Amino acid sequence: MTRVLPVNHKKIIFMSNMGRNYSDNPKAIYEAMRKDGRFSCLKPIWVFNGDYLKKIKDLEGRSEEDTQRKFLPRGCRMVRYGGLRYYFHMATAGIWVFNTRQEPYLIKRKGTLYFMTWHGTPLKKLGLDLDRLNMTGEDRDLDSYKASFIEEAAKWDFLIVQNDFSEKVLPGSLGYKGDILKIGYPRNDILVKTWKAARVRDVLEAAGKRISNSDGKKQLLYAPTWRDDEYLRGGFYKGPSGINFKKLEKALGNKYRIALKLHYLTDGKAVVPESCRKSGFVKVYGNETDITDLYIASDGLITDYSSVFFDYSVLERPIFFFCYDLEKYRDELRGFYLNLEEIAPGPISTDENKLIRDLKDCFEKDDLKYVERVRAFKKTYNEYDDGHSSEKALDAIAGKRGITGK
Repeated sequence: MTRVLPVNHKKIIFMSNMGRNYSDNPKAIYEAMRKDGRFSCLKPIWVFNGDYLKKIKDLEGRSEEDTQRKFLPRGCRMVRYGGLRYYFHMATAGIWVFNTRQEPYLIKRKGTLYFMTWHGTPLKKLGLDLDRLNMTGEDRDLDSYKASFIEEAAKWDFLIVQNDFSEKVLPGSLGYKGDILKIGYPRNDILVKTWKAARVRDVLEAAGKRISNSDGKKQLLYAPTWRDDEYLRGGFYKGPSGINFKKLEKALGNKYRIALKLHYLTDGKAVVPESCRKSGFVKVYGNETDITDLYIASDGLITDYSSVFFDYSVLERPIFFFCYDLEKYRDELRGFYLNLEEIAPGPISTDENKLIRDLKDCFEKDDLKYVERVRAFKKTYNEYDDGHSSEKALDAIAGKRGITGK
C-alpha cells in the first residue's frame, strides 16, 4: 500500500462535524492558512457529506458567489464523505485537521499528522468518564464505547484546549496521552475581534456618534444541545422539545426575535410551531449556518448544557440558561464536570415564566449585572482565547512538518 499510495506530505485534509458543515476550528484554521504564505505549497481538501452538499446546492434565492462565500470553502478541492475519493485522500493526506472523532476503521498512516482541534469545553461528562450509556443511538455497550475513544485518541498528534479546566478534563475523558496545545479555540478569533470592535463602538456612542440597530428588536440566539435518550434515526436525535415557543412569543414577540440554532446531531423538523415561523418570531438555522455568525448577530444567548456558552462569553453579552430537564440530565443522562448552578455566567430557568422575567429584567431594565457576570466567567474559561489561536495552530503544524514557505 505504501508503494502504491504513498503519503503526500503536501496534502492537507479538513473536516468539521463529520462533514456536516463548513464551520468550527477547522474552518478558522483553513481560512487563516489561506492567508499565510508559508502554506502556499500545500494542497487543501475539504470533506462534506452528500446531504450538506445537496442542501447548499438547493438553497434558493442565493447567488452562486454568496453560497460559495458563506457555506463552502474557497481555493480547495472538495470531496464527498464516504466516497471513493474520500478514502483515497484520507489514505494519502499528510495532514488531517478534524474537530470530532472519526470512524474506527480509518487507519492513520505512518507519516500522517493528525491535528485534533476538538469542539468545545465540556460541561457534560463524556467518553471514559461516563458511568452509564444512555445514548439510544448507540448499538454497543459501555466498555466498547470507551474503547473506541482510546483507539481514536491514540492516532492524534495534537489536541487543542481552550482553558486550564479543559487541560485537566479532556485528556482523561478522551483517553489522550499526547501533546496538548493551550492556545484557545481558533473559531473564537473572530469573536475576540468582534468584542474589541464593540468596545470601540461603545466609546463612539458615548461620544455622541450613535450607531443604528435594524428595527430595534432584540435578537436572541437559542442554541440547545441534544438529549442522549431522544434518538430518531440515521444518527440524528430529536430537536429541543421542552420549550414552548408560543408562550414566549405571546410575552416577547413585540420586542424580541429568536434564532434557533440546531445542534448538528439533531433533526429540527416540527420543533417550532408554524405560526411562530410565519410571524418571524423564530427562525431555524441548520447545519448550513456557522453558529459563529449567529453569535455575532445576537444580543444574547439562551442555551442549556451545550458548550456554546464558553465561547459566547468572549463577546461579554448576556447569557441565559433554559434547563427544563436539569435534574434528569444531570443525575440520569450525563452528569456534569462542573456545578452549573455555581459557575453559570447567567440565570438558570426551568420554565418559560422565569426565562421571560430574566430576559425582560436584562434588556428592558439594566443589563450591566448580567454582563458583569459573564465577564467574571470569561476570566477563568477564556484565558487562551486571545484572537491569535489560528496563528498558533498553524505554527504548531508548520513546526511539526518543517514548513517554512521557502
